[in-house]
Amino acid sequence: MSSRLNRLPEVILLHILSLMPTKSAVQTSILSKSWRYRWTLVTNLDFYYNGRHPSDERSFIKFVARVLNSCKTSQVKLFRLHLLCPKVRSLCVSKLIDKAVRLNVHELDIVSPKLDFPLSMFTCKTLTKLRITHKFNHYYNWVCPSSVYLPCLKTIDIARYSSSIINVFKLIHGCPVLESLSLEIAKHNNEGDYIFNIPTLKRLKLIFRSRTNYVINKVVLRVPNLEYLFVGGVLHSLFVMEDLSSLVGASIACYKGMVSDMWFELLNEIRGVQNLSIQDVSFLSSLNDF
Repeated sequence: MSSRLNRLPEVILLHILSLMPTKSAVQTSILSKSWRYRWTLVTNLDFYYNGRHPSDERSFIKFVARVLNSCKTSQVKLFRLHLLCPKVRSLCVSKLIDKAVRLNVHELDIVSPKLDFPLSMFTCKTLTKLRITHKFNHYYNWVCPSSVYLPCLKTIDIARYSSSIINVFKLIHGCPVLESLSLEIAKHNNEGDYIFNIPTLKRLKLIFRSRTNYVINKVVLRVPNLEYLFVGGVLHSLFVMEDLSSLVGASIACYKGMVSDMWFELLNEIRGVQNLSIQDVSFLSSLNDF
């Protein structure tokens, strides 16, 4: 088996290894001498820890750190770190992300109950895609520094966010070429209006998880190049469309039984869009009076 694999071009072998979970890629080092260090050249690093055995957490963190220290590639295309253990230390996560940044990472995909990002991440010159997911909402969230500059970051995906929205806007303002933004807000903190002033943005997805029936703030959209808009969840913000001149498609998805006048006002703001998708049967039945 090993001899047949060795007939393949090196670039194909490395591609195959990059498609594997990193733990499996490292295990190929026992195949033969030629495979012993091949995994150190993979460009996709994928780590997953389910947290079923909390006593193994330290061993897992040490394994990820050893892999990052052993990497010989000039750049890491993807660093995926999914931690489902509620007791994981945020400092450990921060140090691992910092190591990935120093390897010129292009994509970061982080799932963790506790997040504390290194300063190096907020000035990473190679980062093009950032995905952050908070696994457990009752833990504290990350804090964004005042100085952010991510010159190549085009995609941001933040899920289950429940801390200060100011952090998110600090991050956005440091991304001069941002094209796609997905933001799932788990909790509103009465911090004023959400003003999205992003000239380069083409896709925007906003999901609100807080269950409340009163208006909290306004969502102001100044996005002249926006082509697609998605709004879902429980709406408790009035939308003000100051510039949607390029909008082609829009989708709205209301939680069942959570229809309010704000949804109809949102529809009125985007009534001229070419393609419109509406989800929720109860919402559709209410459109007869719209």
